[in-house]
Amino acid sequence: MKQALKSIVTKVLLLAASLVGANMTGASMAAQAAPSASKTAGAVALYRELLNPVFSPADVYTIREVSIQREDLNISLSDGTIALMRAVDGHVTGAVFEGVGEVLLVPPNRAERTSLALFTQSAVLEQGFASAYFRFFDDKLLDELRAGFRQGQDAQEFITRWQQPANVLARADSLAILGAMTNAEGASSTFLHLRLGGTTLGILDLFLDTNSTEQISVAQAGISKDAVYYNTWTSFPMRSARQSKSQPRSQVEVSDYHIRAKLLPPTDLSAEAEFTLTPQRSGQRAIVVQLSRYLKVAEVRLNGQPVEFIQNEAMDGSDLARRGDDLVGVIFPAPLKKDQPVNVAFKYAGPVMFDTGQEVIYVGARGTWYPNAGPSFAKYDLSFEYPSEWSLVATGRQTSSAAANGQQTTHFVTDKLMARVGFNLGKFETATSTAGSVAIHAYAARYVERALAGPEARAGKHPDPAKEVQRIAEQAATTVAFLSSELDAFPYPNLEVTQLPALLSQSWPGLIYLSSMAYLTPDERRALGVHDPYFEMLLGKLMLSHETAHQWWGDAVDWASYRDEWIVEALANYSALLMLEKEHPETMKLALDHYRNDLLKPRPNGILADAGAVTLGPRLTSSKFPDAFEPVLYGRGTWLIHMLRTMLRQASGGNSDALFFSALKGLLAKSENHKISTSDLQRAFEQVLPRSLIYDRQKSLDWFFDGWVNGASVPQFSLENVRMTATATAVKVSGTVQQSNGAQGLVTAVPLYAVTTEGKQRFLAFVFADEPKTEFTLTAPVGTKQLLLDPEGTVLRR
Repeated sequence: MKQALKSIVTKVLLLAASLVGANMTGASMAAQAAPSASKTAGAVALYRELLNPVFSPADVYTIREVSIQREDLNISLSDGTIALMRAVDGHVTGAVFEGVGEVLLVPPNRAERTSLALFTQSAVLEQGFASAYFRFFDDKLLDELRAGFRQGQDAQEFITRWQQPANVLARADSLAILGAMTNAEGASSTFLHLRLGGTTLGILDLFLDTNSTEQISVAQAGISKDAVYYNTWTSFPMRSARQSKSQPRSQVEVSDYHIRAKLLPPTDLSAEAEFTLTPQRSGQRAIVVQLSRYLKVAEVRLNGQPVEFIQNEAMDGSDLARRGDDLVGVIFPAPLKKDQPVNVAFKYAGPVMFDTGQEVIYVGARGTWYPNAGPSFAKYDLSFEYPSEWSLVATGRQTSSAAANGQQTTHFVTDKLMARVGFNLGKFETATSTAGSVAIHAYAARYVERALAGPEARAGKHPDPAKEVQRIAEQAATTVAFLSSELDAFPYPNLEVTQLPALLSQSWPGLIYLSSMAYLTPDERRALGVHDPYFEMLLGKLMLSHETAHQWWGDAVDWASYRDEWIVEALANYSALLMLEKEHPETMKLALDHYRNDLLKPRPNGILADAGAVTLGPRLTSSKFPDAFEPVLYGRGTWLIHMLRTMLRQASGGNSDALFFSALKGLLAKSENHKISTSDLQRAFEQVLPRSLIYDRQKSLDWFFDGWVNGASVPQFSLENVRMTATATAVKVSGTVQQSNGAQGLVTAVPLYAVTTEGKQRFLAFVFADEPKTEFTLTAPVGTKQLLLDPEGTVLRR
């Protein structure tokens, strides 16, 4: 490789690191250690060694003909130069390479192959590369590399050129390497990160991490309109995990939170939070928890004794930056034992609340205000101290509230397991309503936030959300009553709805943060530029009903993994639309038309639907489609539930939703550990599947979930070559359903309707369109004069 090219390679790798690697897990590192007399004290020092890799000329080699295979990942180094990093705690944890290499990876399913093809135009990753940064915890990998070593050349120049890129890139991996090293005892713990340069696709990252639920992934930094995104091209469980067919378990279970928080509005929170942590496997010495980036940890204790911790900022890419959390690594002095609970306590503080003006406070809805060690359902004991002139609303049942010296102390407990808890603080007016035995309280300030107040004042309006607070309470009560009758009893004894100064809303168990926009009148929203009928319906009716439906879908049961997030959003949204449809049937059509039009919107890289399947979750937000998350996850997701519902209605005569609600009740009742997955949803609908929806002689919805849920198509259908032959007792009908814009193998139950001489429409049958042209022959009632394809618009199509 020529010297000029070598220089370009390292500079390009460094540039990519500056865009992504430095921000992935360590752009601004704050490491603190508590004193410890343990023989393992020094984890922070170990971390700092990992953070600052060292090379020696003695460890630079020529390397030839090395092949590395890890599960689905195949790497070959044909010829080149390699330098090893100096060992840390007896393990070599990295290397840098220049030469001729190749990587091969084949994703295992439709959704992942489609996702990879979006970024690479190929369903298979097969790339030559000219340089690579390796970071690993895998002693076998080191042995495989050494088998190809020869004498090195130009050692000093090589490592001098690589030192700066390696230092920057190390920030992205050091916490993961530390976790792999400290969790190695008693468990298979392997970590491998390759950053490849000199490919036809640019700089890209490959990961194999056995401590992740999806062990293999490929990603790349991308830029759209000056914003940096970290695009995940593909991500999936490694081959051995897929073959075992065992459900992935969390590394730890968390229970019994006790949180004592002191609030100093409008910005500051200080708290002590402790919880019980139960390891699900032996040998763990490290855990990683999420905590809002605005909160700094002062101390972590294990069973009352100080332990070391590392707090570093999370990725600035399209996912974690949007959610606003940091990562905190906690290192225990000795390996934890499986199923033996320990007590972990945090002390932390910071400005996690934001003053939006006019005494309206925003509590970071997307940040984690207490340490979250994993997606577990737990019981919570919460205590808040705050100035008495403020009102506080929180998750759980209030057990006491007392004032002294200008301070209020309020205590809440949860009577059942909950996935998360939240609170809100403000100077609120209150209204009350009921739905059966459920008490609903709504809270609103006398003002809106500064961002809304200014435009409203210029339009001659001065919104007072408190005037709408009774309407909000009654609307929430209506939704609770409807869904309680159709699904299951309301999961909690009360529901609190509180104003949130933001365009978004969010649901917590028994607590809803509702956007200030929902408290405005239609005239006040028009003053802010809301003229579209769908958005007026969303803000005036759907938003609150959607968040109320989340009390079942998302709070009582939660998604099992990021791939299942679409279920709780789609079911909450569709449940809300069902309630609105009952009084205003046009509401459902208005929403579905909006979602379909959104999916068909052209973008520079295609229509929004091309961003991928709903099961990609937050990965839908990428530099290719920065605005795809909500149109796909919410919009397509709602359409998928609508298709399932209307297929069951048509199959059972067109007027009954009994089968649909039976499936949803089954999903709620049979969810294990309060979690639901896409496969759970499929099984719930298969339990009620009527004969007319059986495809290929199997009582299965594989055809729907493989093509529609794990696919991204919005196909187009038409009827061709329709022929009718009347007899004395029936009409024989034949023809062809023609499909375009559908992925290969897509199967759709297309409803056909017969039209009589009186102009009445009657559902006739489903035709399973599984080819570009699908021929059919059916028997229609006497008097049938015409055949219509999906006249009620129940299929997502162009």
